[in-house]
Amino acid sequence: MASRTHDARKPPLSSRMMRAMWRDLPAKRHDVGWEPGLVVPAADGSPLITDHYFPRADGDFPTLLVRSPYGRGVPWSPQYGVLFAEQGFHVILQSCRGTGGSGGEFDLWRNEAADGRATVSWLRDQPWFAGTLGTVGPSYLGYVQWALALDPPPELKAMVVQVGLHDPHALFYADRALRLENALLVGVGMTHQHRGIAPFARATLRLQRRMRDILTARPLRGAYASALGDVPWLDDVLTHPDADDPYWNGASLARAAEGQSVPTSLITGWHDALADQTLGQYARLRQAGCETALLVGPWTHTSALQQGWPEVFAESLAWLRAHLCDETSGLRPTGVRMHIGGENVWRDLDDWPLSPGTTSWFPTPDGHLTPSAPRLPPNPLQCCPCATTRPIPRRPSAVPCSPARPAPATTAPWRPGTTS
Repeated sequence: MASRTHDARKPPLSSRMMRAMWRDLPAKRHDVGWEPGLVVPAADGSPLITDHYFPRADGDFPTLLVRSPYGRGVPWSPQYGVLFAEQGFHVILQSCRGTGGSGGEFDLWRNEAADGRATVSWLRDQPWFAGTLGTVGPSYLGYVQWALALDPPPELKAMVVQVGLHDPHALFYADRALRLENALLVGVGMTHQHRGIAPFARATLRLQRRMRDILTARPLRGAYASALGDVPWLDDVLTHPDADDPYWNGASLARAAEGQSVPTSLITGWHDALADQTLGQYARLRQAGCETALLVGPWTHTSALQQGWPEVFAESLAWLRAHLCDETSGLRPTGVRMHIGGENVWRDLDDWPLSPGTTSWFPTPDGHLTPSAPRLPPNPLQCCPCATTRPIPRRPSAVPCSPARPAPATTAPWRPGTTS
């Protein structure tokens, strides 16, 4: 089917202005049309508000599905809608249930697989849909991709998961210890970003001003309300720290990679809060024999989509063109590309990790490293003039450490019969 070129609007002015600011990106191939506010029925019938970006040209073009709880405005409109449409893709930018004007209630992770399948069913009835589908997106937009991959539709030919999430519990907890900063930042993003730049900025500033009060509040549950408002799913997260709690049943989508057959590109940064999740999924994809690629840059979770965007976009575009358009010229010859910080260089590698073996390195007096162990005297302690055969223990402090009150230094030696 030919792409629609009539009754189409230009993308929003804010998106066009942001697009004009980007440098070091591929030259555009097509002008872009925009159909905002389309209504797609969710699995339960709730309306999912959807924007359609497309090349203003005749011909068949593949489709990219981008589902987000963060709204459909800046930066998602220019970064995914405009940029990919001008490269020859239909782009469906959709607000998840309960966000961005979509009906229903947002429930962290539980509805994404069903709503993704419902959206694909709607796509099949569109006259411009050519039957070839890809997915792309970062963070929670990666989670919705894994949800669709649990039972991938036959039209799904490629995925690009950027700084992606697949295990919500691991995002919020480490060994039952709450990752409070992650919880608050995800809470403010999912609650306010879909409402627009101004509400999101105000909420972020309000959270910064009240952070100390939240951190010192007892109990912590509900303390965030003064900054974020009522966030039911976040309250549930805070009250279920155990990974084996029934509340988290089905939350982790690691299993999607274990049986994956859809070619998948993974992108992360060494300082990304979700880097371990990306590397874990890469290992599962390789174990499953799935065609995959890995890009690791010198980025955080957010800077990958800012300073790192030229590299991230080029990687994503090359993968999607190769698997949706049969244009393989942009693919690199190796499956892994990593930035080496110490040398500030990029290296193309065949796989990661390179080898299961390890090598021990030892410091030398002149400041270098050597794989040869140093020669030590038979009893090194005898060579130290300050050595003692009876170490002196320190008296433990009676004052617990806290951010506001550090423990005092104690220098008096402990003697038998004394108490702290």
